[in-house]
Amino acid sequence: MQNIVNEKEALLNSLENVFLEKDQNITISLALSLGVVIFFVLFLFIPKIYLSNNIYKESIQIDKLQKEYLSLKNENVILKSKIDKLKYQNGVTH
Repeated sequence: MQNIVNEKEALLNSLENVFLEKDQNITISLALSLGVVIFFVLFLFIPKIYLSNNIYKESIQIDKLQKEYLSLKNENVILKSKIDKLKYQNGVTH
């Protein structure tokens, strides 16, 4: 009985060694398929990242231009009121 148990354990150990050796070896086809998968993932996600980054940069520039536009618009209102004030003063004094 003990002999059978020892044989089974020896068989299991040899099978484990075979499976571990097989798992540790990286074949060329596995490396090639892994490279192809990585290439396709990068091929799909790099354009999305690039476009998102450009959209973000453009939105920052648009926001800056909108702030400048509002500032200039307010300055224009102030200058028009100053011009009207000067026209009134000139009209009254002359």
